Amino acid sequence: MLLRVEDLHKRYGKEEVLKGVSFSLDKGETKVIIGPSGTGKSTLLRCINRLTEPDRGRIWLEDVEITSPKVNINRIRAQIGFVFQDFNLFTHLTALDNVRLGLIRVKRMSKKEATARAMEELARVGLADKANAYPAELSGGQQQRVSIARALAMEPKLILFDEPTSALDPELIGEVLAVMEDLAQSGMTMLVVTHEMGFARTVADEIIFMEKGVIVEQGPPEQLFRNPKHPRTAEFLRRITDLYGGER
Repeated sequence: MLLRVEDLHKRYGKEEVLKGVSFSLDKGETKVIIGPSGTGKSTLLRCINRLTEPDRGRIWLEDVEITSPKVNINRIRAQIGFVFQDFNLFTHLTALDNVRLGLIRVKRMSKKEATARAMEELARVGLADKANAYPAELSGGQQQRVSIARALAMEPKLILFDEPTSALDPELIGEVLAVMEDLAQSGMTMLVVTHEMGFARTVADEIIFMEKGVIVEQGPPEQLFRNPKHPRTAEFLRRITDLYGGER
């Protein structure tokens, strides 16, 4: 077991966003989290690498408790990649510099080593020819692929994806999903929040349906899509498939 989340709670003021969420993730597994907006999916991801501090509950990465006050959180974050919906690239740095910055500052690589590693990951996402381009010179899909390359360069044990295609024009979504599908097939462990039902159905090992801060149902894609056990799961999947389409 690579990741274990146990009884996670998070409150903002009077609103309880996470109400005792528990699940696990095995090495090499792709798990997709779906559910209505405002149901705690992004908060859950942010709690996993402690960009947001949970109020209660525990999280383990392998045998290290992430939520322990004694943990070296910077060391943990170096092992958990995070791909944000709005890319989070440094606009004043080239694609190459965005990818190699963490290698130099966190992993203490030489500039030569970091450049070679960064170029390897840019090539992996199909952007070796854009290494010297700035974010403003790239499409949204290309910017998101740079963000994925940046996460991959750190050789993480796990990558968290927070609605990675939601900020993209429809015609650019496919290029990002294709990279993510390749990562899943290569054995990368991924936890993905998305509305892309086609991706969830074809790539996920398991789907988690969340609503109002709790896990309503979880299981293999075919079970949830063909024979959901909870009526709310069935209703959500019907609506989301009608809205976004399920074949991408």
